[in-house]
Amino acid sequence: MSYNANETSDRHGTFNHPFEPYDIQLELMRSIYDAIENYKIGIFESPTGTGKTLSIICSTMTWLRNNKKKAIERKLTQNASDSDSSSSDDEPEWVKNAYNSNLLQGVEAKAHEYETMLNDLEKTYDHTHLENLEAPTKRSKISSDEDQLLPVDYHSDTEDSKSAESMKLSKEVSELLSRVEQGDSESGPEDEFECPNKIIFSSRTHSQLSQFAHQLGLTNFNPTFEGIPERIKFVPLASRKQLCIHPRISHLTSLDSINEACIDLQQNTKEGCAFNPKHGSMSKKKFSDLSFTKIHDIEDLGSLGTGLRVCPYYSVRNGLKSAEVIASPYQILLQKSARETLNVDVEDAIIVIDEAHNLIDTIISLYSVSINLLEIEMIIKGIRYYLRKFMKKLNSGNRINLMKLLKLCQSIQNFINKSIDRKESHNGSEVMVNEIFGDTTGDLINIYKVEKFLEKSKIAYKIDTYMEKEEGLTFIKKSSSPLLFKITKFLKCLANPSNEGKFFWNVTKDKTAIDYLLLDPSEIFRDIVSKCRCLILCGGTMEPMEDYKKYLFPYVPNESIKKFSCDHIIPDKNLIVFPIGTYGNSVFEFSYEKRGDLNMILNLGNVITQICENTKGGAVVFFPSYRYLNEVKAQWRIHGILRSIEDRRTVYYEPIDSADVAQILNSYRTSIESDNGLAIIFAVVGGKLSEGINFADDLARAVIMVGMPYPNVTSADLIARKEFIEKTILEENGNVKDARTASKTFYDNLCMRAVNQSIGRSIRHKDDSSLIYLIDQRYGYETVQSKLSGWVKKRLYTKSSCTYFNKVLEETTKFYTVLNAANK
Repeated sequence: MSYNANETSDRHGTFNHPFEPYDIQLELMRSIYDAIENYKIGIFESPTGTGKTLSIICSTMTWLRNNKKKAIERKLTQNASDSDSSSSDDEPEWVKNAYNSNLLQGVEAKAHEYETMLNDLEKTYDHTHLENLEAPTKRSKISSDEDQLLPVDYHSDTEDSKSAESMKLSKEVSELLSRVEQGDSESGPEDEFECPNKIIFSSRTHSQLSQFAHQLGLTNFNPTFEGIPERIKFVPLASRKQLCIHPRISHLTSLDSINEACIDLQQNTKEGCAFNPKHGSMSKKKFSDLSFTKIHDIEDLGSLGTGLRVCPYYSVRNGLKSAEVIASPYQILLQKSARETLNVDVEDAIIVIDEAHNLIDTIISLYSVSINLLEIEMIIKGIRYYLRKFMKKLNSGNRINLMKLLKLCQSIQNFINKSIDRKESHNGSEVMVNEIFGDTTGDLINIYKVEKFLEKSKIAYKIDTYMEKEEGLTFIKKSSSPLLFKITKFLKCLANPSNEGKFFWNVTKDKTAIDYLLLDPSEIFRDIVSKCRCLILCGGTMEPMEDYKKYLFPYVPNESIKKFSCDHIIPDKNLIVFPIGTYGNSVFEFSYEKRGDLNMILNLGNVITQICENTKGGAVVFFPSYRYLNEVKAQWRIHGILRSIEDRRTVYYEPIDSADVAQILNSYRTSIESDNGLAIIFAVVGGKLSEGINFADDLARAVIMVGMPYPNVTSADLIARKEFIEKTILEENGNVKDARTASKTFYDNLCMRAVNQSIGRSIRHKDDSSLIYLIDQRYGYETVQSKLSGWVKKRLYTKSSCTYFNKVLEETTKFYTVLNAANK
């Protein structure tokens, strides 16, 4: 048996693509393959509708299988070399060859045995009747409701840590955790030739990961060993929120609550969770092997775990060592603690981050926290109520540390109140940690130990559960993140302040808060970049690209970064982009200072009315903010323009409440599909309709961008980030001009990334068509146009200038004439 070490794709040169790939898909796959082979970082822009996900799968998996073959060849060569050095010079060559042949045959036999076992599993067990396979041997005894609200006795290091009670507890917890976390050594086809590289695919949402699993299921790749069909070994990871099947825990809405309730159940009951993998041996019917019989997404794993009566969250990790492809949400990949908990190893991995246009903001969000005065007051009240109820039932360690937590919260409360009274809480200004405890004794409390107490005791979950159960205590609002968990995260930041972030005031009309903001995500991201073989950042709209280099991996040399932007799969005639700068006597510039001009607002209405008259299907209009949309709408109503638009189309508005989005979209779709077929929906950049919504075909035959959606320059977060950028430039021996240019570029890029993401809603597949209208004279600037996505920039009707509106209408009419002729 031999391998071609120089093989670059499959024998057909199409990277095992399940369909006949388009030229731009081949170009993308070749570029990704080249990045894995030769670069540390790859940044790829491939518009939605170009088959991006399949191209990622086919290029990375083809490389992986090729590399597994090369790894075997290298290992055999190494074995031969070792044999040569340890054997006598007169040892016959046939002996060495026979040794390698036997070794290879053993590896092939093991691989064949495992694939055969998976075949037998798939044939033998009906996945729809797995509930009959096994049941937990025992059920955990559920304590009374009040007992469940008490934490395990906590022993701080100021107490006698050598006491028999403490040692017994420590031993029990350690044994429990070892039973919970231990892997199953029987799982997987492990052998000395196993390739160390894995593909880790990460995306933002659960639905995007499910789509990836579906696309992966369409593919089939050349096996590592000839003649031995090889399944793709795929493991989708998720949080307990997606995978917990315990009826008392899985219904909780907060991820933090589910995590703590799970651990609490295991610590506070003798048998722990009845679905824990330690109950009953799965032998060859075990979860991980069954999960490898075909491509399963997260929902499949939940059903599989329910049928087997075994916890999917803990069981799924048994297959990680044998996996070729791992799918992970951002929250697991981007947090080192989460990776370590789930045993996700990024060493030498090919890491693909999809929808990476929001990666920087995601990392910052994961490591940042805000706490406002009202929340602090609620937390203090909650702790006091809990202590009043359970003081006599708590051991001294819990009582002492709860009082310390109360003291810390009161110190923060007093600091905020005094700063407000003294008018010292200026929006965006820095807060020093030592200032918070300035004239109190709070600084004498070891914050790290209190944070450790919160983590070990799970008291936050207990208090939050108690407050939800008690009638009349509705001052703690229901939210996706209970307040006690927020203060835990905030105290962690206080205990471990870093140079990469800072505390600052966030003051609005309604609240005064102290925010901790991660300002330099590159250090957090360094652990991934330094360990992986190759990092692939992909998205439909990745422009402007320079921010990723500057703020995620500034230490990586330019020659180690590959950038690629592919064209859209649609014909050029299917899309025209019009930059519009004037109408009548108005020059359109919707900057904050000028956007209130009544004449410009009315002429904007006239432009949109005429676009409605000359386009078909649905139109999506993006405004820079809800507030400005409402202001414009009010003026249009007064001057009759809104009625003119309503006479031509059914009008919809993006809802404030996320729960209403589906209903509005369904109504909008129904209007488009009616006999009239004309509707318009007004949306907001950065809102609920600007990302992740599919406006394919007639749902968006026109996309209108009103103005340039710069973020609020007075935002405390933005002030802090711009100051940090300027400070960094100055510390690197740059001058004031360089510093201000860098912060302005950062500000411009935030705006243009939002523009690209919003207008990218319009074209969703190869036969789609649309018109994009960019209404603001600044869209005629070359510096602005250079930051548009490549496929949009290519289809600008005029470059480095705006288009006269009469010409826009003329070309709009011609657009439909050309399309109609092409479709006949």
